[in-house]
Amino acid sequence: MSTHRTFLPALWLALCAAFNASTACAADFPTQAVKLVVVYQAGGANDIVARVLGDRMAVTLGQPVIVVNKPGANGAMGAQFVASAPADGHTVLMGGMPLVVARAMYKTPPVEFEKSLAPVGKAVNLSMVLVARKEFPAQTFAEMLAIERRKPGSVSMAVTASTYEFYYARINKLANVDILKVPYSGVPAAMQDLGGNRVDLLIDTLAAQKPFIENGTTRPLAVFGDRRLPDLPNVPTLAELGLKGFNDQPYVGMLVPKGTPHIAVQRLNQALNEALGRPEVKDRLQQLGLTAAPGTPEALFKEMKLDSDRFVEVGIQAGIEKQQ
Repeated sequence: MSTHRTFLPALWLALCAAFNASTACAADFPTQAVKLVVVYQAGGANDIVARVLGDRMAVTLGQPVIVVNKPGANGAMGAQFVASAPADGHTVLMGGMPLVVARAMYKTPPVEFEKSLAPVGKAVNLSMVLVARKEFPAQTFAEMLAIERRKPGSVSMAVTASTYEFYYARINKLANVDILKVPYSGVPAAMQDLGGNRVDLLIDTLAAQKPFIENGTTRPLAVFGDRRLPDLPNVPTLAELGLKGFNDQPYVGMLVPKGTPHIAVQRLNQALNEALGRPEVKDRLQQLGLTAAPGTPEALFKEMKLDSDRFVEVGIQAGIEKQQ
């Protein structure tokens, strides 16, 4: 009896000590450098955003913010890396659309964000553009379709991410063409082949394509979304060209492993929103064709859930077969 009586208080004290230590550690967050994991190679929109925001967030957090590029498996490799990392807030994913389209693309998604990740907040809204290589004979989207229809499979498209693979499949389905898909691990490799006339088209963010469009390396044929872009006022939307259902507003946000302490998530969110609110950061993002989109963790997750459901329905309507 005495053993039982002394055991319970001792266990309680041990649990309290462990809880208090955990709480203290969380209250001191961050205690080391924060890894900001980008699921693409350096040079893409996610990478650009991570580096712009990471520099400012490091000042607010009082610790270095190190960008880590982990490309592969259409973004799944980086997402899995973060999902399996310690849930202490020191490993953060730059994520968004690859996670959102996963249920529409795969029978078994590599990472289910609702089960494995927790939101920090949205960072930016992206603008999407379909570009052609400089020497591609078509000057317009309609001319490109005419070339493809005369000889199915003669036009090729570089696909660098699962989101773009989904868009590629929808363009083929809605335009009733059979553009050849050429997969790439990232935008830099695809751009090399566009420059070398080995592939014809590329879906990408305006942020990544803006310098290439400006110097004539690529030529925009169409933009995504429900309205034309201020930076490309003469380039029509896909909806204007007769392809309905491309009103998506892609975005990039930050997420951490499920179970990360609330105080760590809160501090990351505060640092993110502080960075997004600074005039020099907003100006830099605007120059890149990006729009700052600060908000709460809850707002990001709500948007991701709604978009995930919508993409599933769009995929079914477009007859896109899910991959294994």
